[in-house]
Amino acid sequence: MTDIELLKNDEYLKQFIKDETFLREHSGTFLRVYEARKKCEGCKGLFACSQPSPGERLALADEGVLFEEIEYCPYALAKRNSESVLSRYLYCDVTKSLADLDLNNVRYTDEQKKLYLALAAILHEKADRGLYICGDLGVGKTYLCTALANSLVKKGKKVAFVKVSNFFNEMKSYFGTASEMVDRNISILKNAEYLFLDDIGSETVSQFVRDDILFRILDYRLENKLITIFTSNLNKEELLKHYQYDRREQSNLMNARRLLERIDILSDNFVLSGPNMRRG
Repeated sequence: MTDIELLKNDEYLKQFIKDETFLREHSGTFLRVYEARKKCEGCKGLFACSQPSPGERLALADEGVLFEEIEYCPYALAKRNSESVLSRYLYCDVTKSLADLDLNNVRYTDEQKKLYLALAAILHEKADRGLYICGDLGVGKTYLCTALANSLVKKGKKVAFVKVSNFFNEMKSYFGTASEMVDRNISILKNAEYLFLDDIGSETVSQFVRDDILFRILDYRLENKLITIFTSNLNKEELLKHYQYDRREQSNLMNARRLLERIDILSDNFVLSGPNMRRG
């Protein structure tokens, strides 16, 4: 088959070919675009892209004159969209691999259906309180909450999604040297319309963590009736014990109870069961 025949039979090029004379006059342009787009056939993703600039490929446009232009492939567009979603968080610990997830495309098991419906109620502003979601490792707590968080961001809501242990490690690194960053991040978490505290109870407890940061944030959110969603491997009784003792094993039950009272009022209890999804 000649080059001209290949070009005439290409589904993408057909829309630009007026007649064979036009094709022959612009055969160089058509051939460059044909060869460039052929590189995309069977592509598995940006990691395997064979284009000179990954995710970009030649395309045609005709505005009275035929010319070549650069377009983004579907994989590149999806990546740009994901990055756009993540960039709209006030504070974002969402894993990049879950950036495309939302409540419209999330998959859930029978065990997760009730939680899915509770999260959907929050999205549609039919819930007055957040959730305290506890359950074993890998049952889908973070996965489903990420779907809600992304959906809220897409609606234009001000959202902070925090992996608790990472957040406090970051705050400790600022303490004493960049206290303005501590105040800034506390302010973000206090004022977000929706705050997700993922894996609460996984952090090392200190007076600074419990009383100077967490209590301040949750007390403010309680006073201002802002939605807070917690995930944890611990139930609330276990969480109370966790916050009772600091890293020096000193007990302060009253402060732990004050903190748990805020969590209780801010959230409805939800126990999620099921198999560990990470194990396939």
